[in-house]
Amino acid sequence: MTATRRSPGRPRDANVETTVLDSVLEVIETEGLGGLSMDEVAHRAGVSKATIYRRWQSKEDLLIDVMARLSESVAAPDTGSIRGDLITVVSGVTTFMRSGSAGSIFPWLVGEMAAQTDIGRKYAETVIIPRRHALAEVIRRAVERGELHDDLDVELAVDMLTGPVILRKLMGFFRPVGDDWAEALVDRLLEGWRPGV
Repeated sequence: MTATRRSPGRPRDANVETTVLDSVLEVIETEGLGGLSMDEVAHRAGVSKATIYRRWQSKEDLLIDVMARLSESVAAPDTGSIRGDLITVVSGVTTFMRSGSAGSIFPWLVGEMAAQTDIGRKYAETVIIPRRHALAEVIRRAVERGELHDDLDVELAVDMLTGPVILRKLMGFFRPVGDDWAEALVDRLLEGWRPGV
């Protein structure tokens, strides 16, 4: 979590943090990202702004924690086969990108990362980099099992897998896609990644 460092005192109430993050999502879903303010979040959560500021320095930090929580659903799987793992990942990322809340916040955060702002760096360190590492580990496991070339460039493979999903989101091409889209992407990539190719 990106909240400010705790000072000595009473332990935090996890229910308050959950309520606040839920309220952030509620504001975004009803008012849009532009309608997000600490006042509105505090009102909907039924807490004071001081309570929020004890946990988060800014609404930007709140957004990072919201995205971290939302992206927990995009976990690194272990289905026993690289094809199953990668289809699960692509399907999960696609669903995540198409969700109302994540879909609203993600493009803005990508812009912040591109501009190398403080919030962009925090988002990369808190959410993007750990999830890239997890996906890279999925691919490395497959290399060790002999499912993929032993000299496969893992970082490039991560880019090739996630790039099309992110591009579709940023370019506004996320019309409804079925499971066959994830399968088609994975199968095409695996054609070049498997041994003997």
